[in-house]
Amino acid sequence: MPDQPGLQPAAEAVAAIDAAAAASMAAPDDRAAQEGLWRAVFALERWIFIARGTEEQPTPFAATTEQGPAIFAFSTPQRAQDAAAGFGIPKEEVDRLLAVPLPDAAGWVASYAEAGVESMVFDVPVIGAMAPLANLAAMAVWIQQHPEG
Repeated sequence: MPDQPGLQPAAEAVAAIDAAAAASMAAPDDRAAQEGLWRAVFALERWIFIARGTEEQPTPFAATTEQGPAIFAFSTPQRAQDAAAGFGIPKEEVDRLLAVPLPDAAGWVASYAEAGVESMVFDVPVIGAMAPLANLAAMAVWIQQHPEG
């Protein structure tokens, strides 16, 4: 797989997400732990998506989950490529990625609710955190308006 250094987030950002995810998974009913995870996810410069569709009009990969149709977003190109392979995407297409800068990425993903997508799943299978699309844009605004002090 080709190296995509422009898409690679800082190692500290990925470590923060992984640490927050561990806390979130250990205490799934702890609101502070869940908020910590999403703060780390929203702290990324961009979210990465598995690209589907045409080169001219790429769309993010979506699939049906137990909670309904979901778009899958990732912190790193490697996690996206590994997931693409796991989803059975042809080997020659696993390197097709979309990178969408934050905070615009949240609104962009949320716009897929009009197409029937219900949630976003982040960093599957490593983390697999899920957020309903109806909450995604509101989460982005709330996090921007309430920076951690």
